[in-house]
Amino acid sequence: MDDTFGKTLRALRVEAGVGLRELATLINKSPGYLSDVELDQVGPPSEAMILDIARALSVDKQELLLAAKKVDPELADYVAQEPQVADFLRMAKDEGYESNDWERLSQLAKIAKLGKVKEGEK
Repeated sequence: MDDTFGKTLRALRVEAGVGLRELATLINKSPGYLSDVELDQVGPPSEAMILDIARALSVDKQELLLAAKKVDPELADYVAQEPQVADFLRMAKDEGYESNDWERLSQLAKIAKLGKVKEGEK
């Protein structure tokens, strides 16, 4: 997706049938500020505000976070609590992992049943 955060936000808001003033009220921001965001006159809001916007519009938070080029705070907390995750991501960056590498790695992790075992699986 090559759209800016502002264009993505506006499209999702219109699709959800929520007016600019209504969204502003729902997230406790001024309509002028939201208009500036949608027109890309200011940068994307904080991660916390993006999550508020996603909830107010009933849309997937990941789409807005991706458009803003921001990380889900839940994931940032996980990385902060598990230093090995940061080490692994650093190694992946140094090795130049690409999209298909991440897909293969995800498949391998599922095959190896890494992480918590779900009920009914052993």
